This record gives sequence, C-alpha cells and structure tokens, in this order.
Amino acid sequence: MSVLRTVTAAFVILLLPAAAWAQRVTKVSDGDTLVVEGVGKVRLLGIKAADEAPVKVGPSGRPPEPRHDPSTPAPAAIGGRINLSRERPSRDLLRTLALGKTVRVEYDPLTGSKGDRSAYVFVEDGALLNAEMLKAGRARVDLARPFAREKEFKLLELEAQTAQIGIWIR
Repeated sequence: MSVLRTVTAAFVILLLPAAAWAQRVTKVSDGDTLVVEGVGKVRLLGIKAADEAPVKVGPSGRPPEPRHDPSTPAPAAIGGRINLSRERPSRDLLRTLALGKTVRVEYDPLTGSKGDRSAYVFVEDGALLNAEMLKAGRARVDLARPFAREKEFKLLELEAQTAQIGIWIR
C-alpha cells in the first residue's frame, strides 16, 4: 500500500505545474530579479528595471572645528567623505512588494521555462509583481522577446508615462 501512495504522490507532483507551488522570496537582487525559495533566481518576465537615479556626489560628515589655539596645526581645507552610493528605487520597491512574502511563479506559454528563469510572479493577494513595477513607473517593458502579456504591459507603461510617475517624471 505504501508503494502505491509513493507512486501516486510522485505522479501528482509530476503533473502539477511549477506555478502551483507557492514559495517565499528570500532575496531581491535588483529591480527585476528575485530569489524564490525552492526555485532559485527568477527574473520578472517582460520588464526591465529602471534604476536611473543620478549618482550622489557630495561631502558627508561634519565640517572641521575652528582652531582656538595657534600652536595646533590647521585642519585640512577639504575633509569628509564622498558618498558614491547609488539610489535604487526599483529594487527598493520590489523589496517592499516581495521580500519575505509567499509568491507563485508562473511561466509564460510563449516562452516556457526552457532553462530560463523568466516568469510572472504573483504575491498572495493576487497582484502581479511584473505589472506593479510598470504601474509604479519603476520599470520599462522589455521587448527582447515576445510574451503573452505584452499588450497589457505596454498599456501599463503608457499609463505610467501619461501620469508622469516614477522614471517618467519630467
């Protein structure tokens, strides 16, 4: 009887698509790539993150204190540090939307899952992360290859452009 159960369980697992298994997001690499427990690195299909914030360059730190004693050496004319860190609003939004949450990975029928980890990713409330990034103006449609939701994604991008949000602010 246990052999029959094992065979039945194996058969059911093989028949269920990968999309049926919900997993937790453990890491957000950038604005269009995340790591899903049990699946690995998944790239959000049909979008390209748009982290185009300018590099911030400027002093950070306190200005030097004025000299009170003439016997002490003068402070350096230029001091502090230069901050070269880059803002990544797309990655930050995706972290807010997905990190630690349970998601469903769904592969596109036009592209399949032929070794490529590009997919649609849905969070528990049913929201499609790929579309949410476009709505927020934090991604562009990636037309490098055809995909089933191409028209929908182009419309979402146009709406964000029209509303002048995210990267579309003028």
